[in-house]
Amino acid sequence: MRVEVKELDHVYNPGLAYETKALDKVSFTLGRGELVCLIGHTGSGKTTLVQHICGLLKPTSGQVLADGVDVNEKSPESRAVRKKIGLVFQYPEYQLFEETVFKDVCFGPKNMGLSEEECAKKADEALRLTGLDPEEIGGKSPFALSGGQKRRVAIAGILAMDPELLILDEPAAGLDPQGKRTILECVRSIKNERNICILLISHNMEDVAEMAERVLVMDKGRLVLDGPPGEVFAERKALRDMGLSAPPAARFMELVAAAGGPVSTSVLTLDDAAKEIIRVYGKK
Repeated sequence: MRVEVKELDHVYNPGLAYETKALDKVSFTLGRGELVCLIGHTGSGKTTLVQHICGLLKPTSGQVLADGVDVNEKSPESRAVRKKIGLVFQYPEYQLFEETVFKDVCFGPKNMGLSEEECAKKADEALRLTGLDPEEIGGKSPFALSGGQKRRVAIAGILAMDPELLILDEPAAGLDPQGKRTILECVRSIKNERNICILLISHNMEDVAEMAERVLVMDKGRLVLDGPPGEVFAERKALRDMGLSAPPAARFMELVAAAGGPVSTSVLTLDDAAKEIIRVYGKK
């Protein structure tokens, strides 16, 4: 799926004393197979933007096209493309409700009118793609699982509906380090296996540095940066002015360089920082 956001504006409470412009001429394109991270300070417009992409809000002006179709049109074509956009809210485990894991994952495909056999097949595939064994946990109550497992079940429920654009809002938020690693590995597997576009919203710059192929930065309703992680995080001053920071590895390497260490400050991930430290100091 190709998504085009064109000159998108959104104003809350227009004409009132507390009128707020949440989006201001936002334009960009998402293509198939991309893994894009969306970042920005609280109130920057990220949530409003995502609601527009999903067709949940009507823009004040501008439009969102999915495969050339306006997602806000009242037409069969628009309804069809909206079904190809999957949104996983922050803390999606709170939305689990069925008696068993398998029933929960089957809920979406069932409501799309698929047969029981088709629903079961899609649920099985989606659970395995998120690293869960359907035979082991399919019959269990979702409320008996760990926090990380619940989150993967919730993601599987969206995957079972075969989205072509998957939007994940802080997928690793609140998880312990192991749970976080598992979720991020799950996201990589989904991208590699399905070759779908993934838009990942995160406040964690370490996760963004590890995951993103491209980074979108929102500030005060405007898209201010759009590019590869290396280019975006090189704009240190601009990011600080927006209340954002570079990834922890980059900040550490800056401290080493400031102390006279001949290290590269373009490093973004912890693994790359370790390699750089070994390169400079490991052989004496």
